[in-house]
Amino acid sequence: MAFTGDLENLHIVDIIQLIHTTRKSGIFSVKGSKGESRIVFSNGYIVGANHKDNGVRIGTVLVKTGAIAIDDLKEALAAAKASVAEHEPLLAALIQMGKLKREDALKGLKKLVELTIVELMSWTKGTFTFDADAIIFASEGGASSGDMGPAVELDAQMVLMDALRIFDERERDRANGKEVPSFEALYADVLPGERAGEAKETPSTITADVLGLADIDRLEKKIPRPISEMEIFDPVAIHRQKIKELLAGFPDREQEAFVSFLKRSVDRKAAPDGSAQQAGKAVVLFSGDMLIKHSAMTICKEDGVPVFATDEESDLERIVAQCLSAMRMPVVVFDSPAGPGGGFPEETIIALRNRLRGTYPAVPLLQLAAPQESSFILRSYSDGVWAVLPKPLKEVRKETYVQDTIQFLSAFKSYIRGFQYRPDTNDRYVKELKKDIKALREIATPSDAALVMLATVAEMFDRAVTFIVRPAELIGERAVGVSTDKSLGPTHADRLKIPLSKPSIFRDAVEKGLAYYGEGKDEALQGLFQEIGRPLSPAVVLLPLISDRKVVAVVYGDFGKNKASPVQLDILEILAQQVGISLEYALFRRQMTKAAQKS
Repeated sequence: MAFTGDLENLHIVDIIQLIHTTRKSGIFSVKGSKGESRIVFSNGYIVGANHKDNGVRIGTVLVKTGAIAIDDLKEALAAAKASVAEHEPLLAALIQMGKLKREDALKGLKKLVELTIVELMSWTKGTFTFDADAIIFASEGGASSGDMGPAVELDAQMVLMDALRIFDERERDRANGKEVPSFEALYADVLPGERAGEAKETPSTITADVLGLADIDRLEKKIPRPISEMEIFDPVAIHRQKIKELLAGFPDREQEAFVSFLKRSVDRKAAPDGSAQQAGKAVVLFSGDMLIKHSAMTICKEDGVPVFATDEESDLERIVAQCLSAMRMPVVVFDSPAGPGGGFPEETIIALRNRLRGTYPAVPLLQLAAPQESSFILRSYSDGVWAVLPKPLKEVRKETYVQDTIQFLSAFKSYIRGFQYRPDTNDRYVKELKKDIKALREIATPSDAALVMLATVAEMFDRAVTFIVRPAELIGERAVGVSTDKSLGPTHADRLKIPLSKPSIFRDAVEKGLAYYGEGKDEALQGLFQEIGRPLSPAVVLLPLISDRKVVAVVYGDFGKNKASPVQLDILEILAQQVGISLEYALFRRQMTKAAQKS
């Protein structure tokens, strides 16, 4: 099966989400005036990609991110060339040779896919194809065989979330007049001379190295399918096919009524201001109900709210942590407990809810339940669930199940659209903000103002460091929780130094004066981790302190040995602005005092 379409009619993000929600396998290709890119899917998960510039390859990305050395790449490429008959993917070769850890392979593949998607998001013209027959998946070989553990594959929506963040950051920098380097420049091929022979290949040639394939053992050699033989890409037709599978046994008219309901969300586009209101939100659905999972992803897409669905207990906290790292507050929705149609036992759901609430107390929890499950509903509210939504059961009222489910999904969509996470006015961080702003009015020296900021970051994070800006580097001033226990308060941190000679999130904070929260993988941050130890969560915060229109200090924070928790970045940014004002006032008062003494 193969489809084709035009980017003017359907955005790249919508296509990727649809392939993900329908669990399709195949190669998604996009052609435009700038070139051609491909993304490879296996059951809705991304397992490979190639950037429009073939120089941006998985091997180069791994070297540039520090996952492997350039000699490791040369050795793996030589080994892959020697076993060309097996078409061994590069990631598989590196893992088998012991040169690459699976988690680093995932990070490298994720970065390659992000680069590809971010590039494609700027394209408004071009054609795309999705060919489900383009690849053959083998049960053996690749990075998923033998003792190498699970396949190296990526959740498409999680990658999309990070790609959207990167795209927005780059667009914001362009709007502010900043120079935004191309990905071709940032990830230029580290072995250009050794690729020279590949220039003879035809443009349509797909290699495992170019795609960064993880669990694809070989690619089918075939003549590209003529466009005239492809069907026009119709999202509604794909939904119809999925609904026929999920509602098998129901009359055609009821299946079509459900498809029409989904079509309304596919056709509608949210207003720009409406999408902006939903930007900091995500839904994490813990469910094994394929109809609910598919429908929730579809109907929430209209409002720009990503839905991450899982039925694996081990995945739940990981997804929540990733949402928080991407500055999205996850609304965690638990499906109704086991009934005649299956599901999770009440005890499992209650235990998961309590564990999640203990780890992330600020994350909102919703529960789905059949109306007749009164005792479970009351227990849910007692356990701190924010709301319980009634979900229809096919086994209870099959004759009205489709219409009941449509009504339920409409209500669910409205609830998520209107849901806004607002910290209670009694929230301890709000109280701290009020107290800190009051304390800033009484500070006597600039260092006292910076200390207020350091203490607040240390309250929200496990470790915090104040860095003073110098022309060529950042020099640590004081730290909390780095060399001593957090309870002992600030200690000297002048041994910590971060060079500003190379691009990094630290240099960006100094040059742009903007707060940063998220994962950082540049050389400067890795160097800091070598000094203070790598935190359990990769998320870090940087808060520039601005005085007299220039950044004079940067406050750093991470979660240390603890898991990531919700971060109220707006509160930290407000305080950082107030600290900057206090710094200016303290410096001005010092200058006035000196002038008075001289006179």
